[in-house]
Amino acid sequence: MRVRRKFLQLTKYTYPHGTEGLLKSHLPQGYKTDKWGNFYYLVGETPSTMFTCHLDTACSSQQKVNHVQTHNMIKTDGKNILGADDKAGMVVILTMIQNKVPGLYYFFLGEEVGCIGSGHLSRNWNDVSFSSHINKVVSFDRRGTTSVITHQFYGRCCSDEFAKELSMRLSSTIEGLQLSPDDTGVLTDSAQFMDIVSECTNISVGYYREHTTSESQDIEYLQKLCKVVCKINWENLPVMRDPLLIDDEDEDDEDDVFLEDCAPNQEWASEYFSYFTINGKTKKMYICKSQIDKEKDILYKWIFTQSGYSDIMRLVWSGNSLFVENSKGVLEHVGKRTDLMEMVTELGFISTEFISESPTGPKVKPKKEILM
Repeated sequence: MRVRRKFLQLTKYTYPHGTEGLLKSHLPQGYKTDKWGNFYYLVGETPSTMFTCHLDTACSSQQKVNHVQTHNMIKTDGKNILGADDKAGMVVILTMIQNKVPGLYYFFLGEEVGCIGSGHLSRNWNDVSFSSHINKVVSFDRRGTTSVITHQFYGRCCSDEFAKELSMRLSSTIEGLQLSPDDTGVLTDSAQFMDIVSECTNISVGYYREHTTSESQDIEYLQKLCKVVCKINWENLPVMRDPLLIDDEDEDDEDDVFLEDCAPNQEWASEYFSYFTINGKTKKMYICKSQIDKEKDILYKWIFTQSGYSDIMRLVWSGNSLFVENSKGVLEHVGKRTDLMEMVTELGFISTEFISESPTGPKVKPKKEILM
């Protein structure tokens, strides 16, 4: 595959969530669609690795991109984003498919608006046939040229042994890549599988300043990465992490907040959650419905003060992401909790009696506020 040519083709336009289907012509012949609209392709009978990228770009409307190349960097003319996040990752896994590298290849929808596609798959993981033989999730979706991610937003996602061995294999070729374990990951598609798949990571694909009009792609690095990933053996990488166990470094100390029964008669559900900092550590926590309703009332009052949101029929608030639905039934993503709390300060604090580690509402210590 001509990597530079394919990258330019895929970034000729931006693809906000909802337009990912326009990329079908670039998918490998014989791809399949799951019940949530994600696309996937299988190489081999029972591969142990799921490779992923996402098809959407961080923008609100589809726009034509004018490319500008300086030396090894591809940019735009500054009028819109490039979309290298994550078309660079798409180029990588298309190259791997072409070279028949064993794997389950997933092209996810809606990563930029809350990991929608991967979230659906992860919540129904035990219902899909390939879940029995997948023990590694590798997302080609990370800025820079040096990262093999070991931790994401709410904790460890892969073992040190896995990350070190993978880094060594990626870096031990004539292409001269220099990747190493990196514990500064954010929240991406692979994080949706941290609790159910042993080793989950993201690998740098060479983009920089993603989500901005200054976004750029190191095309020489991408070309080298595409060669390297087709040469290493992904099947025999060490699988060490137990996704059901908390690593020693991540265990709560004796000052842990989860000590007493939660507030009685609260309603809990898996769709109400967000990420909170507790004892200096960021965790995924579930939020009771009474708190969700309270926050939704606050958000209603706020949203009607904002220009551009006059045609609102209802709000959809999970505790982590806010959507508005207009009179035509179209949902528009407004922002995540971490974005909104800068404008709606009440979202920045919550009493621990209204959050839980479990969607069924287990033990927490009441009457203590925590900061997002």
